[in-house]
Amino acid sequence: MARRIRSRKRKHLGNRTYGAGNTKNRRGKGNKGGKGRAGAHKHKWLQTIKLGLHKPLGKGFFGTRSKPKEYTIASIEKLIAAGKFTQVDGKYHVNLGFSSKVIAGGELSHAAIVSAGGFSKSASDSIKQSGGEAKPLSPQPLSTTPSKQVKDGQVKKKAS
Repeated sequence: MARRIRSRKRKHLGNRTYGAGNTKNRRGKGNKGGKGRAGAHKHKWLQTIKLGLHKPLGKGFFGTRSKPKEYTIASIEKLIAAGKFTQVDGKYHVNLGFSSKVIAGGELSHAAIVSAGGFSKSASDSIKQSGGEAKPLSPQPLSTTPSKQVKDGQVKKKAS
């Protein structure tokens, strides 16, 4: 069926302002409703709601703390079976990192030395029953180099 309505694109061809009125009407921030988030609680309210900017953000700085990754005893057993860890002196050395926690669930058939950020009591008991060890990791210090050297009770500055 034929289209009887001209498209807007077709309608504005050959016209220098494309439906904006005078050419001066497209200049400056005053014709665009303000700069940035100006008018967020007035004429740009729908945009504010759509982006969720009207909700309170809270006070202070919120760091990017994430929950520790949880490993079960069964998942560690699967990783050992897949060959992800090396065996030294008959025990597997499993290092899961500081931001991880081992929880109970399943049984460990291999002796393993498991290093992680934390252990549940039943998980550490299960690891010990299989002949392994549960080693909790502590966070690494940010700086290991001292800023000043102290010798004989006097502060000595670094040579530059």
